[in-house]
Amino acid sequence: MKTPLRTLLASALLGAPLLCAPMFATAATALTPEQTLDLYARVLIEDDAAAARTLNDAMRSAHDGKDAVTPTPGALAKALAEPWMALQASVGGTPDAAATEAMYAKVLKASTCRATGSSIEDNEYVDDQKIATVDFTCKVVDLASVRPLFADSMTSEDPASRTRFIEAYTQALKSGTQRTVKGSQKLYSGAGQAYWFSGSFDELVTAVLESIAPFQLWMVDAEAASAPKVTGVPGCDLLLQQHRSCVAKIAPEQISGVDAMADELKAKAQVKSADEMTQECKALRPIAQMMWTDECA
Repeated sequence: MKTPLRTLLASALLGAPLLCAPMFATAATALTPEQTLDLYARVLIEDDAAAARTLNDAMRSAHDGKDAVTPTPGALAKALAEPWMALQASVGGTPDAAATEAMYAKVLKASTCRATGSSIEDNEYVDDQKIATVDFTCKVVDLASVRPLFADSMTSEDPASRTRFIEAYTQALKSGTQRTVKGSQKLYSGAGQAYWFSGSFDELVTAVLESIAPFQLWMVDAEAASAPKVTGVPGCDLLLQQHRSCVAKIAPEQISGVDAMADELKAKAQVKSADEMTQECKALRPIAQMMWTDECA
């Protein structure tokens, strides 16, 4: 069971860039940071053709009359559907590709993300340009009832436990029950704030994908349950445990660096929220992994 579930979220995230066209353009009619984020949310997540037209109409003059965005409708739903169907097939099911993609498309369309405000500061690296931090909320599917079944399916040797999880997850997606998540996305201005752009809308899209397919996050929490409680944040504590174990094997003389890292994260956890710490440790993980070798597996 571990292989398909571990690849589900990764596959979905890898599919996200398929939707992304160049994300910077000069607007004939300037859009605010909030308007820019809302339109991209509708294009990238909801497959909203009207939003794509609005973006292109506003930005076409900077592209010699060409469209600024060329989304691929259904790409994100397909990216989510493929690994999920592989999991269904692993328990003897016969997945319906069209129905599964339609199910995810409906969930994505309902996952509305909208800006709630922004703060703007000078871009210290580029003269006369600004950086906007746009806060947003998303209405996403509520999978709280599914999590215990997921945990059971990970520890039980009974194939029926996986089937129960699959059925419950599918029903939860179809139920329409939602919860709200928050996030922020940085946008960068062109000269005179005539337009706002980002090289990637990962923060926005990931907020939705990790809500629809939270299995990697759930596995981290489960694995972190036995890790020493240094920060109290599962993702950070697991990273510290894994990094300490690895360094102890390959470079024990550098263990003091792990201690310093632990002290720094512990101090930050006193003043930052759990969500902020989770994101920080998620960004820190690939940096730590750069020094890990096969001995750390």
